[in-house]
Amino acid sequence: MHKIKFLTLIILLLAISACKKFLDTKPSASLVVPQTSSDLQALLDNSTLLNASWPYATEIGSDDYYVTTTEWETRPAAEKNGYIWEADVFNENERNAWSLTYNIVYTANIVADALNSKIEGSQSEINNVKGQALFFRAFAFNQLLQVFAVPYNEQSPATAPGIPLRLDADLNKKTTRASLENSYQQVINDCKLAASLLPDTQAIKTRPSKQAAFALLARTYLQMSKYNEAMQYADSALRINAFLLDYNSINTSATRPLAQFNREVIFHAVMITSNTLNINAKTDSVLYASYNINDKRKQAFFKLNTNGTQTFKGSYDGSARLFNGFTIAELYLIRAECRARLNQVNEAMNDLNTFLVKRWKTGTFTDRSAASSAEALALILAERRKELVLRGIRWSDLRRLNLATATETTIKRVVNNTTFTLTPQSPRYTFRIPQLVIQMTGIQQND
Repeated sequence: MHKIKFLTLIILLLAISACKKFLDTKPSASLVVPQTSSDLQALLDNSTLLNASWPYATEIGSDDYYVTTTEWETRPAAEKNGYIWEADVFNENERNAWSLTYNIVYTANIVADALNSKIEGSQSEINNVKGQALFFRAFAFNQLLQVFAVPYNEQSPATAPGIPLRLDADLNKKTTRASLENSYQQVINDCKLAASLLPDTQAIKTRPSKQAAFALLARTYLQMSKYNEAMQYADSALRINAFLLDYNSINTSATRPLAQFNREVIFHAVMITSNTLNINAKTDSVLYASYNINDKRKQAFFKLNTNGTQTFKGSYDGSARLFNGFTIAELYLIRAECRARLNQVNEAMNDLNTFLVKRWKTGTFTDRSAASSAEALALILAERRKELVLRGIRWSDLRRLNLATATETTIKRVVNNTTFTLTPQSPRYTFRIPQLVIQMTGIQQND
């Protein structure tokens, strides 16, 4: 146990060093050599790093919330500028969406590299550890793509810049940006290999499983607008477990109605704490009004304030921290959307109704129907927004849905009586890479 704790400490120190200097510092992975699969599992069980360091940038610029000018003025520059889509977001603090997420990549690569040497443990244990490392790397790459690369567009992925793909722990290698196409393909490759190695489920939900790998594949293919593949992997994940929470069985009036690690959770992760999102955020009034009075999510997700506004309380972390892992409900909504887009209207509505009946007050829900693919899609997208509020998903949805005129959205913020607007095709849907990284690596900056 002391050896494992020491090993974890060393890797943390190396990761912090890599975060501080990013690829300029050259720590040696040979300082401590993992000898067993248990050593490697201990590294992957560092939930503070691997499950709680995900970027809040995937929500800070979205349209599910707002803050008052007074609240906005108290926040650090990264949150203030992210809220109004300014270019300077990640230069205030070296611990940011870029460095923290690449720390996760680095830790995953430490584990993957160690498996190239002789490691004590059964084959199933070694496969499990390798699959987890690949999943964490894939999830990190996916998150980085949503923040620092342009939305995926089949017309230009081969030439558009993606992200640096660090595939081993050697920090001496030159940093270059892969293409958008290759970046997404790396996520897919890592996920597929992870799925082949992982067990269907894990003993604890901070460890990724085969179902989690399938869920990440479904989410990634949806971000790419590859609906047939997204549908197939959502279906594969649901074949492992399709349990949905019945919101009639939870105390929706509780301060935190949804328990951490509840049965609907596939993989647990949370975003970095941001007072703008975790404390100050007021729910968008149009979004709140879209919930029917019999929709139990209206009480489970939101707290009424004395001034008539609402704040979000429905995190699947069971706390103020914002959950951005994977749930069964997300899979139903992915499969439903893909079926609607593929003109499988009856199947799409069946998915939607199977999901919604678990969210409405018992005896009040009537099955939804749709006469066309477009009508089904509109219903599903509306429910997707209501279910996945403040999950780190809305930003990705805006990016992909803005590629079609029928589903594009213009967002406005008002701060100090000044209106800021984010148009559907704005380059500000892609954040600028921290300037320190540009200076140290020479990689291409985003517009």
